Amino acid sequence: MPKETLKLFNLPNLLTSANGICGVLSIVMAFFYRLEISCLLVVLAMMFDFLDGLIARRLQLSSAIGKDLDSLADMISFGIAPAILLFLCIEIQINGSMEASFQKFHALSFQKIEDFLCFFPLSISFCSMFRLAKFNHDERQSERFIGLPTPANALFFLFFPLMIWQTNSMETPIQGITLFFLNPWFMALVSFFFPLLLLAEWPLLSLKFKSFAWAENRLRFLLLGISLITILLIHIYAIPIIILLYLLLSLFEPLITPKTP
Repeated sequence: MPKETLKLFNLPNLLTSANGICGVLSIVMAFFYRLEISCLLVVLAMMFDFLDGLIARRLQLSSAIGKDLDSLADMISFGIAPAILLFLCIEIQINGSMEASFQKFHALSFQKIEDFLCFFPLSISFCSMFRLAKFNHDERQSERFIGLPTPANALFFLFFPLMIWQTNSMETPIQGITLFFLNPWFMALVSFFFPLLLLAEWPLLSLKFKSFAWAENRLRFLLLGISLITILLIHIYAIPIIILLYLLLSLFEPLITPKTP
């Protein structure tokens, strides 16, 4: 096998490809209405996305091809997969079942305004494309992110399909705060406007660990620790809280982190 080919299939790139494959499988499982498996695959893609960068930095195997491959994989796992999940969530809540949604699309029967809400989550894919293209050429993002990273955006949107799955698995009627969050209009509007944070000129805390020293990563460790505790206490309801915490820590990071002379 040529030397250049061997370089292409190095460990970080293979982990990146695993990220993309998880995204493809997530899309497949979503269309079979296995929302919990689809969400789990997106989370697994996030783990591969974290590991490929960490190992590439440790082994000094970063390359232009690796960056492009990473963006392609991220687009699948964090741009397309969550958009499809939200698309299906809105359809399920409007039509009551996947079967009814498939029949509507087969007949191209769009008779009410609500029938078009499922297209609002396309904003996730649209903004992710520009976010990822910008990231590879923005030298300002070596130390901090500018705009919400696509994995964080995808994590936020996993909240909705997981809530639908939990409600259906427990066979309980949707009520209270769940009824509010799973309202098709609410999901559509959130999925349209929240991804705009991907393109915002907002410096955010980078989640990349260059080392595991406390002084350099105290905010990252704080975020991970609180996130773990919150997940153990309130389970899927922790997801929007974690993203909100991430945004707040990023807002106060310049005030907390001492400036280097």
